[in-house]
Order: sequence, then C-alpha cells, then structure tokens
Amino acid sequence: MPEREELSKVIHCKFKKMRKFLDKEPPMEDRKQMKKQWDIEMAQLVERFTKYEGLHKPMTYIKNGLGCWYTCLLYSGMEPTNNLGEQAMREHVIMRKIIGTFRSEKGAEHYQYIASLLATWQLLEKDVYKEMENLLRKELCVG
Repeated sequence: MPEREELSKVIHCKFKKMRKFLDKEPPMEDRKQMKKQWDIEMAQLVERFTKYEGLHKPMTYIKNGLGCWYTCLLYSGMEPTNNLGEQAMREHVIMRKIIGTFRSEKGAEHYQYIASLLATWQLLEKDVYKEMENLLRKELCVG
C-alpha cells in the first residue's frame, strides 16, 4: 500500500526535523512558534491522508491527538518519545508475565502502584530499599 509507506515516511521526516530542532536547544519562544506551525502541519497531514480507507485506524489515532503531538516542545528536557517510560516498565512487565496474571483487579492495581514507585526511584537514582522503608514507616506509623 503506497499511501501507508508515504505516511510513514512523512511522519519519520517530521520526527527527525523535531529532533534536529530540539538538539539545538532553542529558546522557549522559538519552541512555541514551531509547535503552532507543526500542529497546523499535523492537521494538514490528517486532511491529506484521511481519504485512504486503509489508513483509517492510524489517521483516527493521529486526529485524536491533534494539538498534543508536539507538547514536548513546551517543556525543556522532555523527551519526544516514551522510551524512558517503556524501559522503566520492561522489568515489571516481564515479572507480570512470569507470574502469569493477578488474581484480582485490586492485586493488579496495587502492583501497578508499587512498580511505578520502584521505577521512579530507580530513574531518580535513589536507594530503592531506603525509599521503600521510609514510605512504609511513614504510612504504617512505625517509628
């Protein structure tokens, strides 16, 4: 499907432009201006590719995110991908798969909170065991 390949090429090109732009560490005013321009371009991209039946699902996804795709431009240091989040979760996803599944919704929910805390502490290079001890002492009112 040539339009699928074309869409992929256009999106990859847009991402490379954004990376190149961010690598220059532009001032916030330039970032805001580029976000406006690129938001318009994304709306045009939706208009251009929506007519293709085989692209209905990706175009709906892109259309639903209009206005949000370049949010990383507004926050200095924010990565334009979710790679760090994915890497932080990888270990816990593997653990969940090894365990098989959780026996209840509450169990899965509790694990999700614990895993999020652990991943955050690791990312911040904090002592995970010390942080967990401090949290438990505080929450359980143990001296």
